Amino acid sequence: MSASWVRRILAVGIVFAALLPCLPAFGQTGGVEGKVIGPDGKPMANCVIRVERKDIHWGNKTKANKKGEFVYIGLAPGEYNLIVVGPDGKDLYTESHKIGVGDPMEITLDLAKAMQQQQKEQASNPEYQKQVAEQKQTQSLKQVFDQGTALYNAKQYSDAAAKYEEGLPLAKDKNLLIVEARLADTWAKAGGADPNPDTRKADQAKALDYYQKVLTGDPGDAQIHNNLGSLYADMGKPDDATTEFKKAAELDPTHASGYYFNLGAIMVNKSQMDQAAEALKKATDLDPSNAQAWYWLGTALMGKAQYKPDGTVVAAPGTVEAFQTYLKLQPNGPNAAAAQASIQALTGKENLSYSTKKKN
Repeated sequence: MSASWVRRILAVGIVFAALLPCLPAFGQTGGVEGKVIGPDGKPMANCVIRVERKDIHWGNKTKANKKGEFVYIGLAPGEYNLIVVGPDGKDLYTESHKIGVGDPMEITLDLAKAMQQQQKEQASNPEYQKQVAEQKQTQSLKQVFDQGTALYNAKQYSDAAAKYEEGLPLAKDKNLLIVEARLADTWAKAGGADPNPDTRKADQAKALDYYQKVLTGDPGDAQIHNNLGSLYADMGKPDDATTEFKKAAELDPTHASGYYFNLGAIMVNKSQMDQAAEALKKATDLDPSNAQAWYWLGTALMGKAQYKPDGTVVAAPGTVEAFQTYLKLQPNGPNAAAAQASIQALTGKENLSYSTKKKN
């Protein structure tokens, strides 16, 4: 045993391996001694080093001193992993060594050098370079997309669309569909907000083009079909709107009531009461708890009311029942007063049976 490592043992402290019956006697063992250099290039004080046998399930640990020095003796000959453990308990670095019989092997666990070597190897790896380039491209896309979203939220739709279009060359695959979908929605909003009919028509044409591009890439997106239906309705194309809302309901049966409700509400606003009532009836059939659908169904049916020569109102079948169902579901809802007034106008009575009472 050399005097050099004996002095280190006296300074660091000895850690003996737990001897198993299958291991040779202490005189037939070896060990390791050395130093741990941290990622900053300085000695890594008081860190833990795990020593694990590679061919059998065995392991132990030692601890470096304030200079980063460590010693572990009493190891049976074989291959071992030396693992540097960080302050948070996570493994930082692993090095494998073959330990023989005799004086401890001198090892420097240099994390800084290992990291530099890893970075050098990564930099020369084409696949890594591709990943780095893609990451930068994604970050640039996110920055542009966030800027567009800020403009969109500020209702500056034309400026938002211009910003989103800057992101098109940076996007691909699913990200491209996301950008195109946002562009479609943004141009649709721009068209809806523009008082100039020519500009509005141009914005709607752009929105239509982007919706169609998204559906080419993902024809099964129910929400895109729903949004396209709203655009067609704004463009005065009720038949196309109906087709898209029905397609959305077919693709996403769970939310079909909502899609038919959207169709019905739009048709009410367009004063197309027959189509509105048909869509809203489907919405309430699919989801009888959809209070708003019941209210708008009553409104659509009110538009189909007829008047006798004496001025008496003849409501379409189901009108009063639709308003009554709404009041039952939402007695204090936002349209409760309007529903009450409609019932009174049709029946000549106030319907107060669904008003809530205050609890004592």
